[in-house]
Amino acid sequence: MNKLYRQKWLIAFALPGFLFFLVFSYLPMYGVVISFQDFDVFKGVFRSDFVGFDNFRTLFDMPDFNNALRNTILISALKMILLFPATIVFALLINEIGTGWFRKFVQTTSYLPYFVSWVIAAGIWYKLFSIDGGVVNDLLVSLGILKEPFYFMADKDAFYPIILFTEAWKNMGFSAIIFIASLSAIDVQQYEAAKVDGASRFRQIWHISLPGIRNTIVLMFILNASNLLKAGQDQMWTMSNVTVQQQAEILDTLVLRYLKDMGLMGYSIGTAMGIFQAFIGLALFIVCNYLAKAAKSDSII
Repeated sequence: MNKLYRQKWLIAFALPGFLFFLVFSYLPMYGVVISFQDFDVFKGVFRSDFVGFDNFRTLFDMPDFNNALRNTILISALKMILLFPATIVFALLINEIGTGWFRKFVQTTSYLPYFVSWVIAAGIWYKLFSIDGGVVNDLLVSLGILKEPFYFMADKDAFYPIILFTEAWKNMGFSAIIFIASLSAIDVQQYEAAKVDGASRFRQIWHISLPGIRNTIVLMFILNASNLLKAGQDQMWTMSNVTVQQQAEILDTLVLRYLKDMGLMGYSIGTAMGIFQAFIGLALFIVCNYLAKAAKSDSII
């Protein structure tokens, strides 16, 4: 008790976060039972009819399920393969900026788009890529690269590059913060010793910076891998259109379209999708964490 009393202020600071997760994350977990019910909002959770795995069968039998699953894995894999390393490189570059005010300027401007909703961001990029007065088309036509305006947002081949580019524009700066914080924790004397030994800037990054944030990279990779079936619902819903819907349809948007037709009676399917994604995410989390331990690196559990 004496130890708890001495740490009363630490407990007081931690209490709001604990209550937040308790109320919004743990208490609602009883709602997973909806995925095994023919849920009726008027009957409630405890009086709705139990249907077993029928909702999962309905989910897997959806006509576009296989296409949505393939698109989800493809888009998430592309983001991990291309954008995750790019975020690390971006953090390293910011760390190498010597001028204080310029470093703060670059870091601030890079993470500001994170606070812009995808609804607004999609509107911005639709306008920029528009064939009617869009800045991108006007510039390319004026430079002679294009003979006439090109509708980027309706082109199937250009859709995935645009998705990756807009994802990097919006989230890379904010995602790099944790790597920048890890880089700032590296002892400056290591860099000074390397300079005395004649190490170039690249050698310092390779032998000091990257090893210094290795554990952070592993932890972030594990968390990203566990979200393989989360390809970004907000982004795909707002950036897609009828022309590219076949390439843009992911699991979350597929269920959302289904729920639009089902209305309040489609909660069971949505919950079943959440359970399916959580189960796959947990399996990937455990596998990646095991591999991290096997490689004698840091892990989460």
